[in-house]
Amino acid sequence: MKLYFNIIFFLLLNISAKAQLYKKHDWKQNQVFFQLTEEEKKLPSIAIKEKYLIQYYQTIISQEIRLFETNHNIIRVNSEKGIKKHNRVYIPMYNVKKVISIKARVTQKNGKIKILNKNNIKELKNVKNYGDFKIFALEGVTKDSQLEVIYTLEKHLRSLGSVVVQKNYNIRNAEVILRKPRVLGFRVKEYNGFPKMTLQRIKGNKEALTATLENIEAMTDEKSASPKANRMKVLYQVASNYASNSNMWDNLTQNIQKNYIELKPNIFSELIEDYKKYKKNNPAKESTQIINNICKYVTSNYNILRKNDEKLSQLKYAIRSKQATEKGVLKIYSCLFNYENINYEIVLTSNRFNHKFDRNFFSSSNLNIALLFFKDEEMYIEPNNVNTRLNDAPENTIGNNGIFIGSNASRIKKIKVPNAGKNVIERNFKITVDTNKALAKVSCHHKNTGYRAKKSRGAYKYLKNKDLDTFKEFTCISGIEDAEIQSFEVKNENLFLATNNIPFIFNYTYNSESLIEEVHNDFLLNFGKVIGTQNELYQEGKRVNPIELKNLITYKYKIEIEIPEGFSVKNIENININKTVDLDGVAACRFVSKYSFQNDTIIIEVIESYNQLHMALENYQGYKDVVNSAFDFSKMSILFKSS
Repeated sequence: MKLYFNIIFFLLLNISAKAQLYKKHDWKQNQVFFQLTEEEKKLPSIAIKEKYLIQYYQTIISQEIRLFETNHNIIRVNSEKGIKKHNRVYIPMYNVKKVISIKARVTQKNGKIKILNKNNIKELKNVKNYGDFKIFALEGVTKDSQLEVIYTLEKHLRSLGSVVVQKNYNIRNAEVILRKPRVLGFRVKEYNGFPKMTLQRIKGNKEALTATLENIEAMTDEKSASPKANRMKVLYQVASNYASNSNMWDNLTQNIQKNYIELKPNIFSELIEDYKKYKKNNPAKESTQIINNICKYVTSNYNILRKNDEKLSQLKYAIRSKQATEKGVLKIYSCLFNYENINYEIVLTSNRFNHKFDRNFFSSSNLNIALLFFKDEEMYIEPNNVNTRLNDAPENTIGNNGIFIGSNASRIKKIKVPNAGKNVIERNFKITVDTNKALAKVSCHHKNTGYRAKKSRGAYKYLKNKDLDTFKEFTCISGIEDAEIQSFEVKNENLFLATNNIPFIFNYTYNSESLIEEVHNDFLLNFGKVIGTQNELYQEGKRVNPIELKNLITYKYKIEIEIPEGFSVKNIENININKTVDLDGVAACRFVSKYSFQNDTIIIEVIESYNQLHMALENYQGYKDVVNSAFDFSKMSILFKSS
């Protein structure tokens, strides 16, 4: 959520933004077709050059500051996979004031060149809530062709920015240049191995910060990791009135307090009167009930728009239109909590899978998620979530730092990680076999708590009147394509129940022929399939990233299998599995399964748990064994031999 660029801007930079282009960065007219090494030819694609030029320019007459950004890429594609990755270009239009130029050309190995027809450039609005984009397809792209794209954008003036240099493809040469007049101060910080930027004096009372890096390996998109956050990048601050890092946090605190926390309910009587009507029909005394009632009121009455619209960020306009941006809806919540005298703090943080909150470098990358934290309840709500209720912090923020801003002070602290005992999937199965029909009959009592209950309740709310069969399929019979559901019921669907972590319960039964494989007069029961499709890490190559999980979680399974009359059990010993990663005497993760007999019933019990959010790369093999044990279990079967 690009929530606070305008506030940050006024904190750091008090300068005008009327601009015209002052310089064009161009390509060479005599195109060079770059040669690749034998190793580079094996890659789907490789960037020969990626150049980023950020230019703060001061006009001579008016002394206005203008901001231009130029991107220049040269890429060789070697395969269909490389073509698919690069032949369509998306240019984000966020914060763009004017498109100065867009150029592209495709050079084939025989020297034939295809120039971009600018009439083919299209504009897409709000693509997947990421904002507007210019988009075009490159024509004439074949294997062993070379693509060159260069564009310059005039942007609305801002003080904070970032360049993510490492991509999901190899780069032979990357260069970052930040140019500015000397009248502006600066601060930069390099991350994840990107080299330190050096300062150069330039004629005309200007200076440039530059860094070049050769042979950057592609960042691998790995499971149970945060590869985006681990990419090489540089963040920068450019400002006229330069403040210390601590002063920037202080200034942000003051602005949030003034513009969001100190809202007086009596000024917004239209909102309060409407809420009072709702409250009359939904009385509440305890603070948790009041908070949840406000959540239901807001999410039922306001349409939250994920786009930049200053009108809908203004509280009075949002109240009248019943629509609000993320900034606008945050103000609505603040005003209502002020009316109810609820003690809260606004929390600004980052998506930890994109960027780790850095208290030592003030940047917009730290501030793309806003939450509301209730100190007395030690819980959060997500203002931009249409299903939000009082609960733990969202998964993409736990374990990350954030700035907690209250009416009198602020503090930077870590967002609590709920333990694995709070986030549980528990499934108790009973399986009987109709040997005459070669049919397995399965019944299950299924309970979710924590994050899994939150997701399930949200999905059920959305699908129950639209596509309940889809909900049943991914809840009950994932991976069992021929399953026929005989009965299905849900308990505790109310979103309010998440606050006290009341389990969301499903009871269901189904029949399946695919769980049975006949072998002459005997049969195999593929019992492992009932736990659903499991992740596996067998195919992963050399691991690059340390382990980072979405959450801490426990899976508990109990499978009771009636032994059919006239049959005995074989090859059951492999059910006993014990894979554990112990760190400092504590099980960081584990998969343990065991079986026993009770009269004519096989009882299989499984516990799989992940108790540590981060684990070092050196622990990956043990973690991989745990994950693969769950996958192996899902493929297990028992042989029943006829007597």
